[in-house]
Amino acid sequence: MSLLAVLVVGTGAVLLPANDGPAPVPPFSDTAKAAAYAETRALLADAAGTGSPRATVTLLETQARALLAPAPASPSTDASGSSATPPTRASFLAGLSRSASRRLADAGNSDGGTARLLAAVGTAQVLEAARLAAAWGLPVPAGPSLASTAASSPAAPPACAAGGGATASATAEAEAEPAGPGEALAAVVRAEQKAVYVYQVALARLDGSAAETAASDLARHQDLLREAEALARQHCTEPPPREAGYRLPAGFAAHASAALAEQESATLTAYGELVALSDSETRQWAIAGLLGGARRTESWGTSPGALPGLPVDPAALPTLPGSTAAPER
Repeated sequence: MSLLAVLVVGTGAVLLPANDGPAPVPPFSDTAKAAAYAETRALLADAAGTGSPRATVTLLETQARALLAPAPASPSTDASGSSATPPTRASFLAGLSRSASRRLADAGNSDGGTARLLAAVGTAQVLEAARLAAAWGLPVPAGPSLASTAASSPAAPPACAAGGGATASATAEAEAEPAGPGEALAAVVRAEQKAVYVYQVALARLDGSAAETAASDLARHQDLLREAEALARQHCTEPPPREAGYRLPAGFAAHASAALAEQESATLTAYGELVALSDSETRQWAIAGLLGGARRTESWGTSPGALPGLPVDPAALPTLPGSTAAPER
């Protein structure tokens, strides 16, 4: 050691630690979540300056609390909406719509839990942008462009169809493995089966525009049911058989419209779970199904909440840094 010290002093050399190379790139899910948090906080800051309703502020605050991450967004993903120019209602709507589209796009490429969270945030922001546009008398911002799915086109024969007993072996493997897209698709199939039944019964109790809307929604659920069954088979899972009848929501006879809203809301959890447990075209189909279900829930008079398809107690979410507002229940 003494000799080494003499050599260092004599030559003027400086010993530096070995270079470990560039810092590892953070996972896409982490950067997508951080970007979502940054953009939602920016929208929340701009909401007050545009006279946004308290409901909008609460929605964005709840989403930001759900997205709260330990690490801030990097400069490349920090889309701070606040600027020297005060926000206008038109610019706020445009920012909200851009955020919604990006959240849904990022949900397609994120890990399971983050994908479900981003899909929920994006879905609620799409609906909120449409509500504000109607309330403020402004054009409705362009909605997200969701990719088409395999369910909407002729499906390729599944690999598990080759050879007898493929269904039985696939079922045995599914029972031995953790929950995957097969089980999540089965839950979606069951939800759509019940939705078709409830709508069929409701049509006999509705008239006028409500009956027309119910008929259109029934047709959509019938399509979704066929698509979900086709996707289940593509994932080597035999879809659950259709039952003869289902228990109707409480108060159905007197308030059929409210019961339809309740039924639509009940399907959102199944689609949210499928977003988390699937990928590729199946996930894109699930994201589109989540958005469609949230829109129908709202059309029947019930808000799908700040995080559609993601059951969460807002009181259990962390408080935002610098926030003085008490968490709302």
